[in-house]
Parts: sequence; structure tokens; C-alpha cells
Amino acid sequence: MTPNGPWAQAWQLAAQQASARQHTFLQGSAIHLAGGVGDLNLAAGRATGLVIAHQDEPARARLDLLPFTADELATLGAALAAGPHRELLLAGHLPAALTDSDHTGDVAIAPDPAHFTFDCSCGQAPCRHTAALAHAVTDRLNADPALLLLLRGLRGHRLTQLLHDHAPGARPKRQRQYAAFVPAHQAFQTRSAALPSTPAASGPLPEPDAVTFADAPLPAPPEPAPALAQLRHLAALAADEAQNLLAGRGTLDSDPVSDAVRIAAALPGAQKVPDLAHRLGLEPDELRLLLAAHEVGGAAGVRAARADFPADPALLERAEQAIGPLRPASRAPLSAEGNRITDTLVGVQVRVDVDGNWHPFTADDGDWRLAGPAARDAAGAYRSALASRRSRTKVFSQDRGRHA
Repeated sequence: MTPNGPWAQAWQLAAQQASARQHTFLQGSAIHLAGGVGDLNLAAGRATGLVIAHQDEPARARLDLLPFTADELATLGAALAAGPHRELLLAGHLPAALTDSDHTGDVAIAPDPAHFTFDCSCGQAPCRHTAALAHAVTDRLNADPALLLLLRGLRGHRLTQLLHDHAPGARPKRQRQYAAFVPAHQAFQTRSAALPSTPAASGPLPEPDAVTFADAPLPAPPEPAPALAQLRHLAALAADEAQNLLAGRGTLDSDPVSDAVRIAAALPGAQKVPDLAHRLGLEPDELRLLLAAHEVGGAAGVRAARADFPADPALLERAEQAIGPLRPASRAPLSAEGNRITDTLVGVQVRVDVDGNWHPFTADDGDWRLAGPAARDAAGAYRSALASRRSRTKVFSQDRGRHA
């Protein structure tokens, strides 16, 4: 590691003493060395940065530094303008010789610990976040010591003006006197003109001479965009949907999840269920069931797989009466809850939607899977679910026989 120069050392010593707690300052060093300080901004009298420590929420740290007073600027300007380092200062350098106050009129350029004020969004400043910010500034001062003048409120045009005003032989500024050429009676009779309105600024104006460093940590990278083939399929799907709507075929799906499942089912690579589920905010197993429901019953099937609402009790009672004679076994009563009637003994369930259609479901490893298209009555949906259940049981038995 490159040793710090005199200005960086002076800064770090003052910041360490201002932080008060040695352990906290060491923690800040570890955060900085791990790349935890980013979005570093240095301006007149202030340093800010985004600090991300291990297992912490990102914190916005701020360090305010007392700028030179007017009297200090006058004394410092006279000493620097008359000294041998004027040209170096104008070129943007801060010579190490100026750490000696004999060259600065006894005005210390390096800050004093009493000049520091700390603030942090974590609410505990001075803290390890502000300490990490101070270490990040140390690195910047090691690379460009003249940034210390910016932190003390003296950089760029202000420094140039100060050295010019105090240069040997410079004339003191005089207030200009302007003669009034408009007679008083004319000025009195003149109607004041309306001043043009100033548009509101869209944001805070940038501070002159402020410097921003795009260091780590950077924000998390965006998730990968869909592949080109998927984008082409999306465009084709949108065109087909628009054509159908213009022709009066179909309606817009107001359910965003079922519409997303419809698109996902048509896209290439839809087998990447975990990624699709993450984008939709679903569990992978839930998305698999919805994709299967779309394959069997389209958008209506997806809505039926997700819908859970209190149906009319009289409607459920009539459905139970219609299902009763179809049951292969009636030792356990049917269960009616919400919009669903469940025959637990045989692993069959029927669900009614808001349009009065009934959808058949069968038990599948603790979940319910759509077993067929919708029917107009509960009895028809129950027959369909029962037939699907028997078919799956038969296939399962045949598979077991082949592997026996």
C-alpha cells in the first residue's frame, strides 16, 4: 500500500481524533478496504458517500468541514500570493511545503479535529460509516492533495481570484459610481415592467468545483433482459392479441398473473420455471401448476386455479346434492368452503368461478391440479375430475407393474 503523503496524513489524523472512538475508526478502515464506499462526492466544506458495510443497510454518510473564515482567507491569500508557490497553486497543486504555517501566514490549511461534524442516515454518527467515508477521502487526498483546498472552501475560481486579488501590485477593488441620467419625474411616471418568470429548476444546481468519484459499491446490476427470440415471440403474441381484439374475438384479461402465465406458456424457454416464477413473484411449484392449468383450461383455468372467494351457500348446497349420487364412496361427507367442494376420500375437488362455471381438480402431491375444461354444472365437473383421477391411478398402477 502506498504511504500517505503529508496532506493525507494530516487529514486522517484530524478525522481520527474527531471520530473519538479508535475501534470505530478501525472498523471504517476495514469497510473502505473492502470497497464499501461509493458515490463519493467532495464539495466546498463537505464530503458525502454511500457506505455499504457487511449485513448493514446502505447508509448515506456525510462529513462537514469548517471552511476558512474571511479573515483567514485574507491572511492566507496574502501569504500565498507573495510566496514562491503561487504558480503551482494556480496549476492545481498543493505543495507539501505549505504544511509549514510559516508559508501560510500562520493559517493552517490542514483541518483541526474541532472542524469536523459527522452525520449519517444510520442515526449514530460518528459511526463506522462516517469513519469509512473519512478513509475514502484520505485515499483521494493522497492522489490529489489539492482536494483539501476544496474541502476547506477554496478551489478553482475562488483560489484563482484570491491569488489575483492579493498579488503584489494588485489594485484594490473600488466600488463603481454610476451617474443617473433619467430625470426624477420621468422615473416616477414610468410603469414598472413585469419581470419574466423563472422556470423552476428540475433539481438542485451542481455546486461549483464539486468532484464526484464513481467508486464501488455500485448498485446491483439489473436482471438480464429477455433473449432476442423471446422478444420476437412477445411482439408476435402482442400483434395476434391486438388483431383478435380488433376483430371482436376475445377480451382483454384483467388479471395480470393469468395474462403473464399465458405469455410465459407461449414463450420459448418457458421450461425455466424458477426464473419466470421469480419475475412473477410466485413460487416455482405454484407457477408449474398455473402453466399446467393454462394448458388444460386457458386463462379461465388459470383464474380458477387461483380464485378463492365465498360463493353463494345455496349454490354450494345444490351442487353437493347433484354430486352425491355420483360419488363412488360416501363414508366421508363432502367439504364445502369458499367456492370449492372437496371429496377428500377420492381426492377430487370442483370449483365454481364468478361466471358460474365449474372446474374439475384432482389432488397431486398436496396440491390441486386442474383436470379438464370447465363444465356448466358441478356434476359435470365432478365426473370429469373423477375420470381424470381414475385414469391417472390406472397409469400409475401400470407403471408400477412394469417396474415390479
